[in-house]
Amino acid sequence: MTRSSRARFLRDSGDAPQALHLFRELLPTMTAALGPAHVDVLLARQELGRTLGHLGRTSDALTCITELFEDQERILGAAHPHTLSTRFELALLVARSGDLHRAIRTLQAVLSDQERVLGLHARTLSTRHQLGRLLAQTGEPERALEVLSEVLRDQERFHGASHPRTLATRYDQLLVARRTQGAQTAAVMLAALQEDCRRALGSSHPLTRAVTTAAT
Repeated sequence: MTRSSRARFLRDSGDAPQALHLFRELLPTMTAALGPAHVDVLLARQELGRTLGHLGRTSDALTCITELFEDQERILGAAHPHTLSTRFELALLVARSGDLHRAIRTLQAVLSDQERVLGLHARTLSTRHQLGRLLAQTGEPERALEVLSEVLRDQERFHGASHPRTLATRYDQLLVARRTQGAQTAAVMLAALQEDCRRALGSSHPLTRAVTTAAT
């Protein structure tokens, strides 16, 4: 598990190629020691899929995560939080591969199970956020704005107004609002968000930079 954590930290700090090498080196050893059905082996496989995604290898990541999901569903059950997490990642990879409508259907199915199993939870909120983003990409801005506005209210209650995920949803909300409510309304939202991001995250945070760029 220490080796797995090291690989994950390397990936998250920007060295995805080395992380991929370490995960591929680790998995046979971990599987031999713990067995293929062990939860830690399944989690390491998920991290391998995530690393492939970080490297832009969407097709390989999709294959890896699809195989993992099938094994998790068989071993852990369809309602297990880890299985639900993998289904969420699978939907995002499907979207990245270009099949937005299939991705939306997958997210809607995942969300239904998450709300039943987890209730108001960080993962449930993330799924709702991503659903809003995909709806905007498929030409449903009014519906997307409704979904994003609803999840934003719950994020403010669950995470707090200054949490990065809450601020990220506000950013996506204003991008959709530009299309549905006009540039003037979006400009007011953007100015307020820019100030809140600087105060909560600092000027160098990626979200703050993205908001600042959008304002120029």
